[in-house]
Amino acid sequence: MTDVIEIEELHKAYGSLPVLQALSLHVAAGEVYGLLGPNGAGKTTLIHLMMGFLRPNQGRLRLLGSTNLERVRPRIGYIPERQRYHTRYTAREYLRFLGQFSGLTGAILHERVERELATVGLLAAADRSLGTYSKGMLQRLGVAQALLSDPDLLLIDEPTSGLDLAGQREVIELLASVRARGHTIFLCTHYLQEVELLCDRVGVLAGGRIAAEARMRDLRDVANSVRIRVGALDTRLRAQLESLGGSVHCDAQSVRLSPNTPELQATVLRMLLDAEVAIMALEPLESPLERLYLWALHSVPPTSAEARGVLLPSWDANLIAAPPAAPPPADERPGKSDTLLSELLGRSETDGEADSQR
Repeated sequence: MTDVIEIEELHKAYGSLPVLQALSLHVAAGEVYGLLGPNGAGKTTLIHLMMGFLRPNQGRLRLLGSTNLERVRPRIGYIPERQRYHTRYTAREYLRFLGQFSGLTGAILHERVERELATVGLLAAADRSLGTYSKGMLQRLGVAQALLSDPDLLLIDEPTSGLDLAGQREVIELLASVRARGHTIFLCTHYLQEVELLCDRVGVLAGGRIAAEARMRDLRDVANSVRIRVGALDTRLRAQLESLGGSVHCDAQSVRLSPNTPELQATVLRMLLDAEVAIMALEPLESPLERLYLWALHSVPPTSAEARGVLLPSWDANLIAAPPAAPPPADERPGKSDTLLSELLGRSETDGEADSQR
């Protein structure tokens, strides 16, 4: 399968502060890739490099088969973390303007605007001023804007940042419907739930590089610890269950499996069903994705071979042997706006000097 994103040994620093260090990453066509990392890890910097807003210090960056980012940018949809709008426009006016700016005209422009307004659920509010929109509605408008040109690649930066719980759920459900179109999607976030619900593969950005990577289907196979809530357990059945080993812990209305395996879980469920015990719920107590994320950030390896098999399906052994370097303290990191502004000002000065020498 063709790679839409190809990044090799990418380095980026702001002055003397390294942000990305020898970062390598590949994303296949049609894949939804989630990049997890704490605030300040460099996720937005990476997206700005892919959009061509910033220039790498070193390394190779290839999108949609080209290293010429200007050439392929019309094929990329971008949803930034913080979007700014001229609030006197309506949503329909705003999308029509952006569509014209992208080269869409006539019937095609009209059809695209109406289709994407419907996609994001804003048709009924399309002629309202953007100044009357909630944060969630504005975020949905941002998704419509990114989809307007029917891009091959979507770059999404912290899509639910600043939204309340209901707004987060709306945007996640919207992106889930968008992924069904078959776009290649690169999603940056620090919310694990977004990755669990939307992504095919996940990487954790720590120490300036991809510190861990896994396929979500492997992480979803079985939770490392689960609780089975039941109607009632008599003393005899509790003793039988706990005789399976030290991983089984019972009380009057639940069975906890920690650590859990698919075989153990199946055995316990079969014993409960054979005893005609009502099973009320099966609840994961610990997310494998959370374990992967914390391991990548804090270099705490799994405690058993079984856990490694569940939690680390595609991790590189070298990563386990050489955990990522800790990021610099927060007070040593410049703010995003400062670093981007400095970068753009530096580029402007360099370009100006080059123009004067021509």
